[in-house]
Amino acid sequence: MSEYQYYEFVAVDRPLDDRQLAQVRELSTRARITATRFVNEYHWGNFRGDPARMIERYYDAHLYVR
Repeated sequence: MSEYQYYEFVAVDRPLDDRQLAQVRELSTRARITATRFVNEYHWGNFRGDPARMIERYYDAHLYVR
């Protein structure tokens, strides 16, 4: 059974550098990723990353909808 999921992460204090962007891009091939935002919708499967770790390492805010 599939389930809709929406993930959004935002960097407010500082944009991600090139190394950080490369690390985040490894988590999803379909996400819309910029230096300040990561957005992905899932209609099947799940996000491979750990949202808590994403906040610790890269972003300042997180939104999750299912």
